[in-house]
Amino acid sequence: MPQYQRSILYDSLDDAQGEANFLFEEASKRLQPKVLIRELFIEEHQSEDGIPTITIEGEFFKGKALKALDGVHRVLAYVATCGDEMESYDLNSLDMLAPFWLDIVKTQALGAARRELLTFCREKWHISRPKSVNPGSGNVDIWPIEAMQGLFRLLGRGDEVGVTLTASSLMVPNKSIAGLMFASQENDWESCAYCERENCPNRRVPFREKL
Repeated sequence: MPQYQRSILYDSLDDAQGEANFLFEEASKRLQPKVLIRELFIEEHQSEDGIPTITIEGEFFKGKALKALDGVHRVLAYVATCGDEMESYDLNSLDMLAPFWLDIVKTQALGAARRELLTFCREKWHISRPKSVNPGSGNVDIWPIEAMQGLFRLLGRGDEVGVTLTASSLMVPNKSIAGLMFASQENDWESCAYCERENCPNRRVPFREKL
């Protein structure tokens, strides 16, 4: 609750504080963060037009981000989500800021799912520094979001954890992440280091000009 209240500037809400508290309690009771993960092996590393490519179980991927997988053979395909339990929740009777409040709670739930994912990878596969590459993270030439379609085919049924893809390869619920996790050969690899998006709230490291 304290983190939620800080994020929504709770003290400035005045007469909407009750509704903000109500929504937090509703979402906290309903949301069930989930993770789906599958161990896979890269069959082929190549390049096309100078851009790295990999093949996994017949799925072909191409993108600059895949350079991080040089020398990597085992990857863990995954999707982690806040849960879909609030997707059809009616916010119409609440304050106009309710969608923003709900997004904050969903982000916190996704954070819980991601922490469990990292812990599981460390305990089961003894990956001390798990890193990942994610379709759609960064500029379009880093690893296009359309690669989500192939990634979800490798995972099987993403809807087992309540995550579906739109025709434009966006995940629903929106507070979901998916990618290929691996034991990093480059200790400081972070996909967002090559994203030019300014003022990104999820930025973990400063922008670099080249990949």
